[in-house]
Amino acid sequence: MTRTITTIVFALFISLTTALFADEAIQVVNFTNGTEIDYPVALLRGRLSDESSTEIVCTNLSSPKASRQIHGDAWKGQFKVLTELVPGENELELTSGEHKTTLKLNYKKNSNPLVVRMIYMTDSTGDTAFQTPYENDPQNYKGKLDTALKLMQCFTAETMNDAGLGRKTFNLELDENGDVIVHVFKGEKTMEEYADLSDHEWYVKVYQEISNDFPWYNGKNLVIPAYTRFDSETKRAKCHTALGGGSLALFGSGCMYTWPDSLDGVVKAFTDSTPVDKERFHDDTAYRSVYWAAASTTIGAALHELGHTFGLPHSNQPRDIMTRGIDHLNRFFVMREAPSRYNRDWLENMDDRAANWSLISAAALNVCPFFQDEAPTENQGRVSLQIVDDGKAVEVEAENGIAYFGAMSDGHRQFFVAPQPGQELPKQMRFTVEELKDNVKNFKDGMELHAIDRYGKTRSVRIRQ
Repeated sequence: MTRTITTIVFALFISLTTALFADEAIQVVNFTNGTEIDYPVALLRGRLSDESSTEIVCTNLSSPKASRQIHGDAWKGQFKVLTELVPGENELELTSGEHKTTLKLNYKKNSNPLVVRMIYMTDSTGDTAFQTPYENDPQNYKGKLDTALKLMQCFTAETMNDAGLGRKTFNLELDENGDVIVHVFKGEKTMEEYADLSDHEWYVKVYQEISNDFPWYNGKNLVIPAYTRFDSETKRAKCHTALGGGSLALFGSGCMYTWPDSLDGVVKAFTDSTPVDKERFHDDTAYRSVYWAAASTTIGAALHELGHTFGLPHSNQPRDIMTRGIDHLNRFFVMREAPSRYNRDWLENMDDRAANWSLISAAALNVCPFFQDEAPTENQGRVSLQIVDDGKAVEVEAENGIAYFGAMSDGHRQFFVAPQPGQELPKQMRFTVEELKDNVKNFKDGMELHAIDRYGKTRSVRIRQ
Protein backbone atom coordinates (compact mmCIF):
# COMPACT_ATOMS: atom_id res chain seq x y z
CA MET A 1 0.00 0.00 0.00
CA THR A 2 2.82 2.37 0.92
CA ARG A 3 4.62 1.52 -2.31
CA THR A 4 1.47 2.25 -4.33
CA ILE A 5 0.98 5.63 -2.68
CA THR A 6 4.65 6.45 -3.19
CA THR A 7 4.39 5.47 -6.86
CA ILE A 8 1.29 7.64 -7.34
CA VAL A 9 2.90 10.63 -5.60
CA PHE A 10 6.09 10.20 -7.66
CA ALA A 11 4.10 9.93 -10.90
CA LEU A 12 2.12 13.03 -9.97
CA PHE A 13 5.35 14.89 -9.21
CA ILE A 14 6.81 13.87 -12.59
CA SER A 15 3.58 14.92 -14.35
CA LEU A 16 3.51 18.34 -12.67
CA THR A 17 7.22 18.88 -13.26
CA THR A 18 6.82 18.00 -16.95
CA ALA A 19 3.86 20.36 -17.32
CA LEU A 20 5.74 23.20 -15.66
CA PHE A 21 8.80 22.53 -17.78
CA ALA A 22 6.64 22.44 -20.93
CA ASP A 23 5.04 25.75 -19.99
CA GLU A 24 8.46 27.29 -19.55
CA ALA A 25 9.86 25.68 -22.70
CA ILE A 26 7.11 26.92 -25.04
CA GLN A 27 5.19 30.06 -24.14
CA VAL A 28 2.53 31.66 -26.34
CA VAL A 29 2.52 35.40 -25.63
CA ASN A 30 -0.31 36.78 -27.78
CA PHE A 31 -3.14 34.38 -26.84
CA THR A 32 -4.33 32.99 -23.52
CA ASN A 33 -6.04 29.68 -22.94
CA GLY A 34 -9.70 29.84 -23.99
CA THR A 35 -9.44 32.98 -26.14
CA GLU A 36 -12.34 33.25 -28.61
CA ILE A 37 -11.88 34.65 -32.11
CA ASP A 38 -14.26 34.92 -35.07
CA TYR A 39 -11.89 34.12 -37.96
CA PRO A 40 -10.32 30.74 -38.79
CA VAL A 41 -6.56 31.29 -39.02
CA ALA A 42 -4.54 32.61 -36.09
CA LEU A 43 -0.84 33.44 -35.80
CA LEU A 44 0.67 32.28 -32.51
CA ARG A 45 3.72 34.17 -31.31
CA GLY A 46 5.87 33.19 -28.39
CA ARG A 47 9.12 32.19 -26.71
CA LEU A 48 11.17 28.99 -26.56
CA SER A 49 13.62 28.00 -23.85
CA ASP A 50 15.72 26.25 -26.52
CA GLU A 51 17.34 29.12 -28.40
CA SER A 52 18.88 26.75 -30.93
CA SER A 53 15.48 25.61 -32.25
CA THR A 54 14.58 26.78 -35.76
CA GLU A 55 11.13 25.21 -36.08
CA ILE A 56 7.92 24.83 -34.17
CA VAL A 57 4.94 22.67 -35.15
CA CYS A 58 1.33 23.38 -34.26
CA THR A 59 -1.12 20.47 -34.51
CA ASN A 60 -4.81 21.16 -34.13
CA LEU A 61 -5.98 17.97 -32.42
CA SER A 62 -9.60 19.03 -32.97
CA SER A 63 -9.33 19.41 -36.73
CA PRO A 64 -9.92 16.82 -39.47
CA LYS A 65 -8.59 19.20 -42.14
CA ALA A 66 -5.37 18.77 -44.12
CA SER A 67 -4.18 21.95 -42.40
CA ARG A 68 -4.37 20.39 -38.93
CA GLN A 69 -0.55 20.42 -38.70
CA ILE A 70 1.43 23.51 -39.66
CA HIS A 71 5.17 24.12 -39.41
CA GLY A 72 6.22 27.51 -38.09
CA ASP A 73 9.43 29.49 -37.80
CA ALA A 74 11.70 29.87 -34.77
CA TRP A 75 14.91 31.78 -34.15
CA LYS A 76 16.93 32.60 -31.03
CA GLY A 77 14.20 31.64 -28.58
CA GLN A 78 11.20 33.18 -30.34
CA PHE A 79 8.65 31.69 -32.72
CA LYS A 80 5.69 32.31 -35.00
CA VAL A 81 3.34 29.59 -36.18
CA LEU A 82 -0.04 29.60 -37.90
CA THR A 83 -2.98 27.42 -36.94
CA GLU A 84 -6.29 26.85 -38.70
CA LEU A 85 -9.27 26.45 -36.41
CA VAL A 86 -12.57 24.63 -36.80
CA PRO A 87 -15.80 25.96 -35.26
CA GLY A 88 -15.97 25.43 -31.51
CA GLU A 89 -13.16 24.58 -29.12
CA ASN A 90 -9.77 23.75 -30.63
CA GLU A 91 -7.06 21.92 -28.71
CA LEU A 92 -3.70 22.94 -30.11
CA GLU A 93 -0.48 21.04 -29.47
CA LEU A 94 2.75 22.97 -29.97
CA THR A 95 5.95 21.00 -30.35
CA SER A 96 9.55 22.14 -30.66
CA GLY A 97 12.23 19.49 -30.38
CA GLU A 98 11.48 17.43 -27.28
CA HIS A 99 9.28 20.11 -25.76
CA LYS A 100 5.51 20.20 -25.99
CA THR A 101 2.63 22.27 -24.65
CA THR A 102 -1.07 22.79 -25.37
CA LEU A 103 -3.36 25.75 -25.87
CA LYS A 104 -7.12 25.94 -26.34
CA LEU A 105 -8.70 28.51 -28.65
CA ASN A 106 -12.38 28.89 -29.50
CA TYR A 107 -13.56 29.78 -32.99
CA LYS A 108 -17.02 31.28 -33.36
CA LYS A 109 -17.89 32.19 -36.92
CA ASN A 110 -18.43 35.86 -37.66
CA SER A 111 -22.11 36.49 -38.44
CA ASN A 112 -21.62 39.71 -40.40
CA PRO A 113 -23.28 39.21 -43.82
CA LEU A 114 -20.88 41.74 -45.37
CA VAL A 115 -17.99 39.72 -46.81
CA VAL A 116 -14.89 39.88 -48.97
CA ARG A 117 -15.44 37.70 -52.04
CA MET A 118 -12.66 35.99 -53.97
CA ILE A 119 -13.16 36.07 -57.75
CA TYR A 120 -10.73 34.35 -60.11
CA MET A 121 -11.39 35.80 -63.54
CA THR A 122 -10.55 34.10 -66.82
CA ASP A 123 -10.70 35.66 -70.25
CA SER A 124 -13.26 34.48 -72.81
CA THR A 125 -11.39 31.20 -73.35
CA GLY A 126 -12.19 30.07 -69.81
CA ASP A 127 -8.54 29.09 -69.24
CA THR A 128 -7.78 29.17 -65.50
CA ALA A 129 -3.99 28.70 -65.89
CA PHE A 130 -1.78 31.42 -64.43
CA GLN A 131 1.72 32.12 -65.77
CA THR A 132 4.42 30.09 -64.03
CA PRO A 133 8.06 29.03 -64.47
CA TYR A 134 7.34 25.51 -63.20
CA GLU A 135 6.95 22.88 -65.94
CA ASN A 136 4.59 20.70 -63.92
CA ASP A 137 2.91 23.39 -61.85
CA PRO A 138 -0.25 21.87 -60.30
CA GLN A 139 -2.01 25.19 -60.95
CA ASN A 140 -3.64 25.07 -57.53
CA TYR A 141 -5.19 28.51 -57.80
CA LYS A 142 -7.88 27.64 -55.25
CA GLY A 143 -5.27 26.72 -52.65
CA LYS A 144 -3.25 29.87 -53.33
CA LEU A 145 -6.24 32.18 -53.14
CA ASP A 146 -7.63 30.45 -50.05
CA THR A 147 -4.26 30.83 -48.31
CA ALA A 148 -3.71 34.43 -49.39
CA LEU A 149 -7.15 35.59 -48.18
CA LYS A 150 -6.76 33.84 -44.83
CA LEU A 151 -3.31 35.41 -44.38
CA MET A 152 -4.75 38.86 -45.12
CA GLN A 153 -7.58 38.28 -42.65
CA CYS A 154 -5.26 36.96 -39.94
CA PHE A 155 -2.73 39.75 -40.46
CA THR A 156 -5.49 42.34 -40.20
CA ALA A 157 -6.91 40.91 -36.97
CA GLU A 158 -3.56 40.66 -35.24
CA THR A 159 -2.25 44.09 -36.27
CA MET A 160 -5.58 45.72 -35.37
CA ASN A 161 -5.15 44.10 -31.96
CA ASP A 162 -1.56 45.39 -31.77
CA ALA A 163 -3.00 48.86 -32.42
CA GLY A 164 -5.20 48.49 -29.33
CA LEU A 165 -8.48 47.98 -31.19
CA GLY A 166 -9.09 44.28 -30.60
CA ARG A 167 -8.92 41.48 -33.15
CA LYS A 168 -11.21 43.11 -35.70
CA THR A 169 -11.07 41.94 -39.29
CA PHE A 170 -13.20 41.46 -42.38
CA ASN A 171 -15.35 38.38 -42.93
CA LEU A 172 -14.73 35.87 -45.74
CA GLU A 173 -17.05 33.73 -47.82
CA LEU A 174 -16.31 30.22 -46.58
CA ASP A 175 -17.80 26.88 -47.65
CA GLU A 176 -18.97 24.14 -45.26
CA ASN A 177 -15.39 22.84 -45.02
CA GLY A 178 -14.09 26.26 -43.97
CA ASP A 179 -12.34 26.93 -47.28
CA VAL A 180 -12.56 30.27 -49.08
CA ILE A 181 -15.14 30.12 -51.87
CA VAL A 182 -13.29 30.94 -55.09
CA HIS A 183 -15.73 32.14 -57.74
CA VAL A 184 -14.41 31.43 -61.24
CA PHE A 185 -15.78 34.13 -63.54
CA LYS A 186 -15.45 33.96 -67.32
CA GLY A 187 -14.83 37.35 -68.90
CA GLU A 188 -16.29 38.58 -72.18
CA LYS A 189 -13.03 39.45 -73.95
CA THR A 190 -9.80 37.70 -74.85
CA MET A 191 -6.59 38.49 -72.99
CA GLU A 192 -5.34 40.55 -75.94
CA GLU A 193 -8.58 42.54 -76.03
CA TYR A 194 -8.34 43.29 -72.30
CA ALA A 195 -4.66 44.17 -72.76
CA ASP A 196 -5.57 46.79 -75.38
CA LEU A 197 -7.52 48.71 -72.72
CA SER A 198 -5.93 51.27 -70.41
CA ASP A 199 -5.77 50.26 -66.75
CA HIS A 200 -8.72 52.51 -65.97
CA GLU A 201 -10.78 51.19 -68.89
CA TRP A 202 -10.00 47.60 -67.93
CA TYR A 203 -10.96 48.25 -64.31
CA VAL A 204 -14.29 49.78 -65.35
CA LYS A 205 -14.94 46.90 -67.76
CA VAL A 206 -14.31 44.29 -65.04
CA TYR A 207 -16.51 46.27 -62.65
CA GLN A 208 -19.34 46.22 -65.19
CA GLU A 209 -18.96 42.54 -66.02
CA ILE A 210 -19.03 41.23 -62.46
CA SER A 211 -21.58 43.63 -60.95
CA ASN A 212 -24.66 41.56 -61.80
CA ASP A 213 -23.35 38.35 -60.24
CA PHE A 214 -21.50 39.97 -57.35
CA PRO A 215 -23.38 43.10 -56.19
CA TRP A 216 -21.63 45.82 -54.26
CA TYR A 217 -24.12 46.18 -51.39
CA ASN A 218 -23.14 42.98 -49.57
CA GLY A 219 -19.55 42.41 -50.53
CA LYS A 220 -16.15 43.69 -51.57
CA ASN A 221 -14.83 41.82 -54.60
CA LEU A 222 -11.15 40.93 -54.89
CA VAL A 223 -10.61 40.00 -58.54
CA ILE A 224 -7.43 38.20 -59.62
CA PRO A 225 -7.27 37.78 -63.42
CA ALA A 226 -5.80 34.44 -64.49
CA TYR A 227 -4.79 35.93 -67.84
CA THR A 228 -1.99 38.26 -66.67
CA ARG A 229 0.98 37.50 -68.95
CA PHE A 230 4.53 38.85 -69.02
CA ASP A 231 5.65 39.80 -72.54
CA SER A 232 9.33 38.89 -72.98
CA GLU A 233 9.69 41.24 -75.94
CA THR A 234 8.32 44.40 -74.34
CA LYS A 235 9.39 43.35 -70.80
CA ARG A 236 5.96 44.38 -69.56
CA ALA A 237 3.11 42.46 -67.98
CA LYS A 238 -0.12 42.45 -69.95
CA CYS A 239 -3.34 42.65 -67.95
CA HIS A 240 -1.61 43.60 -64.74
CA THR A 241 -2.72 46.46 -62.54
CA ALA A 242 -3.27 47.39 -58.92
CA LEU A 243 -6.50 49.34 -58.50
CA GLY A 244 -9.14 49.45 -55.80
CA GLY A 245 -12.18 51.42 -54.75
CA GLY A 246 -15.93 51.11 -54.36
CA SER A 247 -16.57 47.38 -54.26
CA LEU A 248 -13.74 46.19 -56.54
CA ALA A 249 -10.07 45.47 -55.90
CA LEU A 250 -8.29 44.32 -59.07
CA PHE A 251 -4.77 42.88 -58.97
CA GLY A 252 -2.82 40.89 -61.57
CA SER A 253 -1.71 37.27 -61.18
CA GLY A 254 1.78 37.72 -62.66
CA CYS A 255 3.55 36.62 -59.46
CA MET A 256 0.92 34.22 -58.15
CA TYR A 257 3.24 31.28 -58.80
CA THR A 258 5.25 32.46 -55.75
CA TRP A 259 2.22 32.39 -53.41
CA PRO A 260 1.87 29.52 -50.94
CA ASP A 261 -0.92 27.09 -51.81
CA SER A 262 -1.37 25.95 -48.20
CA LEU A 263 -0.85 27.39 -44.73
CA ASP A 264 1.91 24.86 -44.15
CA GLY A 265 3.77 26.39 -47.11
CA VAL A 266 3.78 29.97 -45.82
CA VAL A 267 7.22 29.89 -44.17
CA LYS A 268 8.78 28.36 -47.30
CA ALA A 269 7.12 30.91 -49.59
CA PHE A 270 8.21 33.87 -47.44
CA THR A 271 11.82 32.65 -47.22
CA ASP A 272 12.37 31.42 -50.80
CA SER A 273 15.35 33.30 -52.25
CA THR A 274 15.05 31.83 -55.75
CA PRO A 275 15.84 34.66 -58.21
CA VAL A 276 13.01 35.90 -60.43
CA ASP A 277 13.79 35.35 -64.11
CA LYS A 278 13.18 38.96 -65.14
CA GLU A 279 13.56 38.10 -68.83
CA ARG A 280 10.53 35.79 -68.72
CA PHE A 281 8.40 36.78 -65.72
CA HIS A 282 6.98 39.84 -64.00
CA ASP A 283 9.30 41.17 -61.27
CA ASP A 284 6.93 42.81 -58.80
CA THR A 285 9.33 42.70 -55.85
CA ALA A 286 10.29 46.32 -55.08
CA TYR A 287 13.62 45.62 -56.85
CA ARG A 288 14.55 42.70 -54.57
CA SER A 289 14.06 40.17 -57.39
CA VAL A 290 13.48 36.95 -55.42
CA TYR A 291 10.43 34.76 -54.93
CA TRP A 292 9.76 35.63 -51.27
CA ALA A 293 9.71 39.33 -52.14
CA ALA A 294 7.27 38.70 -55.02
CA ALA A 295 4.95 36.81 -52.66
CA SER A 296 5.17 39.50 -49.98
CA THR A 297 4.68 42.52 -52.22
CA THR A 298 1.87 41.07 -54.34
CA ILE A 299 -0.21 39.55 -51.53
CA GLY A 300 0.37 42.79 -49.63
CA ALA A 301 -0.66 44.86 -52.65
CA ALA A 302 -3.87 42.87 -53.07
CA LEU A 303 -4.68 43.68 -49.44
CA HIS A 304 -3.77 47.33 -50.08
CA GLU A 305 -6.33 47.48 -52.89
CA LEU A 306 -8.93 45.92 -50.59
CA GLY A 307 -8.07 48.72 -48.17
CA HIS A 308 -9.21 51.22 -50.78
CA THR A 309 -12.55 49.39 -51.06
CA PHE A 310 -12.93 49.85 -47.30
CA GLY A 311 -12.64 53.60 -47.87
CA LEU A 312 -8.97 54.08 -46.98
CA PRO A 313 -6.68 56.45 -48.88
CA HIS A 314 -2.90 56.14 -48.85
CA SER A 315 -1.29 57.18 -45.56
CA ASN A 316 1.96 58.79 -44.50
CA GLN A 317 3.11 55.87 -42.35
CA PRO A 318 5.88 53.84 -44.07
CA ARG A 319 4.93 50.47 -42.51
CA ASP A 320 1.23 50.87 -43.20
CA ILE A 321 -0.40 48.52 -45.71
CA MET A 322 -1.77 51.72 -47.27
CA THR A 323 1.79 52.71 -48.24
CA ARG A 324 4.83 50.49 -48.90
CA GLY A 325 4.19 48.28 -45.91
CA ILE A 326 3.03 45.82 -48.57
CA ASP A 327 6.67 44.97 -49.30
CA HIS A 328 7.19 43.72 -45.73
CA LEU A 329 4.17 41.50 -45.17
CA ASN A 330 6.61 38.58 -44.99
CA ARG A 331 8.15 39.96 -41.79
CA PHE A 332 4.86 39.53 -39.96
CA PHE A 333 4.82 35.77 -40.53
CA VAL A 334 8.51 34.74 -40.28
CA MET A 335 11.31 35.37 -37.80
CA ARG A 336 13.98 36.47 -40.27
CA GLU A 337 14.15 38.00 -43.72
CA ALA A 338 15.78 35.79 -46.32
CA PRO A 339 18.52 37.03 -48.68
CA SER A 340 17.55 39.06 -51.73
CA ARG A 341 19.12 41.36 -54.27
CA TYR A 342 19.39 44.02 -51.56
CA ASN A 343 20.51 41.93 -48.58
CA ARG A 344 22.95 39.09 -49.18
CA ASP A 345 22.58 37.77 -45.64
CA TRP A 346 19.57 36.90 -43.47
CA LEU A 347 18.17 39.89 -41.57
CA GLU A 348 17.07 39.60 -37.94
CA ASN A 349 14.83 41.60 -35.58
CA MET A 350 12.27 42.39 -38.27
CA ASP A 351 9.15 42.72 -36.08
CA ASP A 352 9.47 46.46 -35.59
CA ARG A 353 9.91 46.86 -39.36
CA ALA A 354 7.09 44.56 -40.46
CA ALA A 355 3.94 45.64 -42.26
CA ASN A 356 0.97 46.72 -40.18
CA TRP A 357 -2.28 48.60 -40.23
CA SER A 358 -0.96 51.82 -38.71
CA LEU A 359 -3.36 53.56 -36.36
CA ILE A 360 -4.09 56.29 -38.92
CA SER A 361 -5.73 53.56 -41.04
CA ALA A 362 -6.72 51.07 -38.33
CA ALA A 363 -8.83 53.62 -36.44
CA ALA A 364 -10.94 54.16 -39.57
CA LEU A 365 -11.29 50.42 -40.18
CA ASN A 366 -12.44 50.04 -36.57
CA VAL A 367 -15.86 51.49 -37.46
CA CYS A 368 -16.07 50.17 -41.02
CA PRO A 369 -19.27 48.08 -41.37
CA PHE A 370 -17.22 45.22 -42.88
CA PHE A 371 -15.18 44.97 -39.67
CA GLN A 372 -17.99 44.31 -37.23
CA ASP A 373 -18.88 40.99 -35.58
CA GLU A 374 -22.47 40.96 -36.76
CA ALA A 375 -24.86 42.60 -39.20
CA PRO A 376 -24.23 46.36 -39.21
CA THR A 377 -26.71 48.59 -37.42
CA GLU A 378 -28.93 50.61 -39.73
CA ASN A 379 -27.68 54.16 -39.42
CA GLN A 380 -30.20 56.95 -39.67
CA GLY A 381 -28.04 59.48 -37.84
CA ARG A 382 -26.94 62.64 -39.60
CA VAL A 383 -23.25 63.40 -40.24
CA SER A 384 -22.26 66.92 -41.22
CA LEU A 385 -18.85 68.24 -42.33
CA GLN A 386 -18.81 71.93 -43.27
CA ILE A 387 -16.37 74.72 -44.02
CA VAL A 388 -17.38 77.78 -41.97
CA ASP A 389 -16.19 81.27 -40.99
CA ASP A 390 -15.48 82.28 -44.58
CA GLY A 391 -13.22 79.29 -45.14
CA LYS A 392 -11.23 79.71 -41.93
CA ALA A 393 -12.59 76.72 -39.98
CA VAL A 394 -14.16 73.28 -40.28
CA GLU A 395 -17.02 71.97 -38.17
CA VAL A 396 -17.99 68.32 -37.78
CA GLU A 397 -21.25 67.06 -36.31
CA ALA A 398 -22.52 63.48 -35.94
CA GLU A 399 -25.67 62.49 -34.11
CA ASN A 400 -24.21 59.06 -33.29
CA GLY A 401 -20.81 60.41 -32.31
CA ILE A 402 -17.65 61.17 -34.28
CA ALA A 403 -15.42 58.08 -34.39
CA TYR A 404 -12.81 59.43 -36.80
CA PHE A 405 -11.70 62.65 -38.45
CA GLY A 406 -8.88 62.65 -40.99
CA ALA A 407 -7.14 65.06 -43.35
CA MET A 408 -5.22 64.16 -46.48
CA SER A 409 -3.22 65.97 -49.11
CA ASP A 410 -0.83 64.95 -51.85
CA GLY A 411 -2.69 61.64 -52.07
CA HIS A 412 -1.92 60.61 -48.47
CA ARG A 413 -3.82 60.85 -45.18
CA GLN A 414 -1.48 62.73 -42.86
CA PHE A 415 -3.55 63.72 -39.85
CA PHE A 416 -6.34 62.08 -37.86
CA VAL A 417 -8.24 62.30 -34.61
CA ALA A 418 -10.01 59.29 -33.10
CA PRO A 419 -11.21 58.79 -29.51
CA GLN A 420 -9.63 55.92 -27.58
CA PRO A 421 -11.59 52.62 -27.43
CA GLY A 422 -14.26 52.86 -24.75
CA GLN A 423 -14.10 56.64 -24.67
CA GLU A 424 -17.34 58.53 -25.26
CA LEU A 425 -17.55 59.80 -28.83
CA PRO A 426 -17.93 63.56 -29.23
CA LYS A 427 -20.84 64.79 -31.30
CA GLN A 428 -19.07 67.95 -32.41
CA MET A 429 -15.53 68.89 -33.44
CA ARG A 430 -14.05 72.12 -34.75
CA PHE A 431 -10.69 72.76 -36.40
CA THR A 432 -9.25 75.94 -37.82
CA VAL A 433 -7.75 75.67 -41.28
CA GLU A 434 -4.47 76.95 -39.85
CA GLU A 435 -4.44 74.03 -37.38
CA LEU A 436 -4.92 71.59 -40.22
CA LYS A 437 -2.22 73.26 -42.32
CA ASP A 438 0.24 72.71 -39.48
CA ASN A 439 -0.36 68.95 -39.71
CA VAL A 440 -0.68 68.50 -43.48
CA LYS A 441 2.18 68.85 -45.96
CA ASN A 442 1.83 70.12 -49.52
CA PHE A 443 -1.28 72.07 -48.72
CA LYS A 444 -0.84 73.97 -51.98
CA ASP A 445 -2.81 71.15 -53.59
CA GLY A 446 -5.62 71.51 -51.07
CA MET A 447 -6.90 69.10 -48.44
CA GLU A 448 -9.56 66.42 -48.41
CA LEU A 449 -11.28 65.94 -45.06
CA HIS A 450 -13.22 62.87 -43.89
CA ALA A 451 -15.50 62.37 -40.91
CA ILE A 452 -16.84 58.95 -39.86
CA ASP A 453 -19.46 58.24 -37.22
CA ARG A 454 -19.68 55.18 -34.91
CA TYR A 455 -21.58 53.15 -37.54
CA GLY A 456 -19.26 53.92 -40.44
CA LYS A 457 -21.25 56.68 -42.15
CA THR A 458 -18.78 58.99 -43.89
CA ARG A 459 -18.80 62.57 -45.07
CA SER A 460 -16.09 64.30 -47.08
CA VAL A 461 -15.26 67.84 -48.10
CA ARG A 462 -12.35 69.41 -49.96
CA ILE A 463 -10.57 72.60 -49.00
CA ARG A 464 -8.82 74.26 -51.92
CA GLN A 465 -5.88 76.63 -51.63
